[in-house]
Amino acid sequence: MYSDKPFSDRVILVTGAAQGIGYASAQRFAELGGRVVLLDKLAAEAEAAVAVITDHGGRASAVIADATDSQEVEDAVAAMIADYGRIDVLVNNIGWNKPTPFLESDEAFWQELLDINLMTALRFCRAILPHMIDRHYGRIVNIASIAGIHPWPGSVIYGVAKAGIVSMTRSLAAAMAQHNIRVNCVCPGPTETGLSKALRVTNPDYVKAVHGMVTLGRLADPGEIARAICFLASDDASFVLGECLVVDGGYNMV
Repeated sequence: MYSDKPFSDRVILVTGAAQGIGYASAQRFAELGGRVVLLDKLAAEAEAAVAVITDHGGRASAVIADATDSQEVEDAVAAMIADYGRIDVLVNNIGWNKPTPFLESDEAFWQELLDINLMTALRFCRAILPHMIDRHYGRIVNIASIAGIHPWPGSVIYGVAKAGIVSMTRSLAAAMAQHNIRVNCVCPGPTETGLSKALRVTNPDYVKAVHGMVTLGRLADPGEIARAICFLASDDASFVLGECLVVDGGYNMV
């Protein structure tokens, strides 16, 4: 018999969850019965997101941490384990982009993009996987991007970082399958988030070019990406391993 609360006995950590795709994912997991922890460095926004979820009957709490700091990541994970005893699902959602022509960028910018978009996910996997291995159970969903599998000439380093997420997903999936830990990722196309709104102001020509590639003729709503994330974390995807689910409105078709 199917349950309308498939995550009722699960503890879920969503990183970068104060807004955008992370927030929509936390809301969706809570609607499906999960106990959700929203991790972000934006304290006020994270607490406001938790308030909305709990006001609607969901179970949610916030952890404030800077995921570019390894010690803060380890401390946040340790606190969750102490509070809840386990982490069943990890959604690595932290990301950021500032489209910049490659030859106008420098190594400090490269490092910043790689740290935020790739290294944060690696840090959380390193911190959480030993606990999942001990329990012989875990589900990890990494958020990559269509940029990780499709050329984005105006954002080379972002594409490199997201391609790293794709590669990490597949390699970790192969390494962790023996421990009953499934690792998959979602590659969203252009999505209506705070970042996309900001880019319309700072880089309108770039945004127009990228968004014009979406075959469906519109941006994704964050909730549409969230449903794909929850699917990969659920038992409905019990035989899905190392996959990168493209949710892009046909961007990759063009």
